[in-house]
Amino acid sequence: MAVVDDRPPHGTTCLCPNAPNKWAVAVNIFFITVQKNWACELLPNLQLAQICSDKGNFTTNSTYGNNRDRILASLPTNVSANGGFFTATIGQDSDKSYALGLCKGDSSSDECYSCVNSTTHSLKASCPNQKEAISWGTGAKYDPCIVRYSDALIFGILELDPTVRLYNTGDIESNMTEFDLVWESLIDRVVRNASMGSSRLKYATGEAYATPFQKIYSQMQCTPDLSQQECDMCLRKCVSDYQSCCHGKQGGVVQKPSCLFRWDLYPFYVSNASTTAPSVSPPSPPPLPPPPATPSQPPVNNTNSSKDGGISTKTLIVIVVPIVIFVIVVPIAILAVAVVLLPPKRRTRTEQDAEKYSEMEIPFMDDGIERRRD
Repeated sequence: MAVVDDRPPHGTTCLCPNAPNKWAVAVNIFFITVQKNWACELLPNLQLAQICSDKGNFTTNSTYGNNRDRILASLPTNVSANGGFFTATIGQDSDKSYALGLCKGDSSSDECYSCVNSTTHSLKASCPNQKEAISWGTGAKYDPCIVRYSDALIFGILELDPTVRLYNTGDIESNMTEFDLVWESLIDRVVRNASMGSSRLKYATGEAYATPFQKIYSQMQCTPDLSQQECDMCLRKCVSDYQSCCHGKQGGVVQKPSCLFRWDLYPFYVSNASTTAPSVSPPSPPPLPPPPATPSQPPVNNTNSSKDGGISTKTLIVIVVPIVIFVIVVPIAILAVAVVLLPPKRRTRTEQDAEKYSEMEIPFMDDGIERRRD
């Protein structure tokens, strides 16, 4: 990522927060190259941004200077022990010092303490005698926390400047029109979810599929002392600032004194169901073409007459079936009756004689000759 100013980004190392004249820049940034998902991305290391105001200075060992040092020293413990946000005041009148600390909504207590602690030490070193300054964190990875101090009231007040913007140097490779529709819908949901948070936490994340294989991740946070309307305004200004400088890039960050915004194409936060805007499902694949139309079967005509006045199929069946039954059954019935009623067949004389003779016994003759009965 690279820090950018109001001018169109050129190369990978444009640097200058968008700040009023009263702010001087004290920034140490160097870049490391990380190979991730076949893309080379530039990430800031060491220190993101520290901005010292030039509206007033204090002398070393002055009452205000001592108050500032004491209040900054108290922040790490108090911020980490109070859910990631804490405000404090010390001193009287012109020596009064105000300070606040804010950790990312997904930071653990230890991570919060570490970020605020390193940031306060770095801020004191970078802005040794300025009455007002702000830092968005330090560390070997982008894990921001806000540390801010001033000699004027800074609590519950929407502050949109100074602004630091960072962007990923890779370009979006998919259809930008379709990508923007998904991106804008997601960003709007996350803005609303974050701004509707409580007086202790105004933080939200969200995800959406730009394509079936590519997800967009977004994270937003306000200092919880802002109202819902002020938080909404701050985050939407972050979004507008990003779009004006870095539209079409593969990720970006906008940091303001009152809010933070980041989005990317890979996960960079710890998901939490209570602070996650509803996820958007991947786009559905295009529907399959409908099968070729097949000729429809003509409807069965249930009436007894066809449209052209002829005999319908049903009528034909009603007529033919009885005729067939009549032709087959009636001859069989006649034949059966005839067989029953016909007189028995008269036997012939030859048959009668044969039966008679078969029943007669032929006597033996007394002529002494034995005769054989056939």
